[in-house]
Formats: sequence, C-alpha cells, structure tokens
Amino acid sequence: MWGTLRASYRLLRVFVHLGRGVWISARYGSSRGPGGQLYRRRREWHRRALELAGIEVEVIGEPIPGSALVVGNHVSWLDIPVLGTSVDVRFLSKAEVARWPLIGWLARRNGTLFIRRGAHETEALIRDIGMALRQGDQVAVFPEATTTDGSDVRQFHARLFAAAVDTLSPVQPVAFDYGREPDGSPPAAAFTAGIGVVRHAWRLLKRERTFVRLHILHPLPVEAGTTRRELASRARAVIRAEVVLPLRHEVVSTEKKGPD
Repeated sequence: MWGTLRASYRLLRVFVHLGRGVWISARYGSSRGPGGQLYRRRREWHRRALELAGIEVEVIGEPIPGSALVVGNHVSWLDIPVLGTSVDVRFLSKAEVARWPLIGWLARRNGTLFIRRGAHETEALIRDIGMALRQGDQVAVFPEATTTDGSDVRQFHARLFAAAVDTLSPVQPVAFDYGREPDGSPPAAAFTAGIGVVRHAWRLLKRERTFVRLHILHPLPVEAGTTRRELASRARAVIRAEVVLPLRHEVVSTEKKGPD
C-alpha cells in the first residue's frame, strides 16, 4: 500500500514537472551548442525529474568539451535521463517518433537525430551523426543495441563508431552502474524483455529509492588510421572494466566471507 501511495505521489509531481520541460523546449529549443541555454536548463530539468522519481544519481568524472561520440553500456531507459544530468548530448530515436503529437515536437526541439528504416538506414544514420559531430555536437549511442541486466557488457557494434572515425572525433565512454539488489539479483532498474516501460516505471516509482552511478571515463582519441573495430573494442574494454570487474570482485568477496 505504501509503495502505491509513494508511486502515485511521485507520478503526480513528475507529471507537473513535465510542463516545465515543455516550456524549456519551447523557449530555448533553438539555442543548442556549447554553453547554450537549452543544455544548461535541460541538465537541471533531468536532475529534478530523477529526484522527484526517487532516483539518486552519483556522477564520477567530467565530460570533455566540444564534439564527441558518447558511448555507453545500456541497462535501462533510465540511462537517457541519467546521462542528460551531466552530458550535453543529442540522442537517437526512431523516425516515427518525430510524428507523434507533442513527443515528436519535443524531440525535434531538443536536437534528436531520427533513425530511418530501410536498406540504407545505417549509412544515413552515420552521415547524420557525422554532420552533428562536425557542427561541434556530442551524440550519444548505445553500441550494444539492446539493454542488459548490467552483469556484463555485450559486444559493441563497430559500425556505430564510423562517424567518429570519419570525422576524427574523440569517443567519450560512459558507464552506467546500477549495482545489484541486496540478494545479489540484477538491479530493479534493468529493463529487460518481458515487461513494458510503463509497468517498469511504475515499479521503480514504488521503490523507496533507486541508485545509479554514472562514470564519465577518459576520452579515447581518434587518429588517422584508427579503425572502427579497434575503437569499439577499446571503448567496450574501458566500460566493462569499470562496471563488470568491480561487480565480480564484490560477488567473490561475499562468497568468501560466508555466513556470520
């Protein structure tokens, strides 16, 4: 019962906060770019939205200035607002979202890049990302192309790194760490198959709190001759070392400790 009351109260406050997001997009949606009002206010909006929803975020590290391809492991739909609290990025979305009432307008005002379906979808996406990088933007992609339970990092799709190679733009790795539940099970925030986003969000709103640590790691320089496969492998390695190896060490330590 208390969880339902907590979720209802939080949902009401988040819904009211959405109105401020609409106002920010309408007022500052054309002011993208380093130091732009849109990004500064959007960071504040994301922080407050997560706070209202009971999501506690700890950020370790600082993003680099200027253009960059931001890549991270993908655990939850929460990754997007969590990243939005600290890094000024343009996100990707399906092309049909652009036609949705209000949501499509919000996405366009916030610089979303839309993925088109078809035989040349990937090539068009790489061109769009490359153009954004040349304009000095930062673009976020999740090279696993799916969410996981956070226990490991899947192989990265190398083609998504092509725009960074073509423009010699640095890669900014980020790692999302939601930890584990007290019983050692995957984090409640993990968005895996078998549950819809609305139901999953309701579960999180009912919790007393949900914690996530965002690691903004050292950027990977891209030089002439760097291959996208090499870049994908390096990015995955540094992200995996940040979230998977500490987790395994924690599990081993617990097993060795045994019962009190």
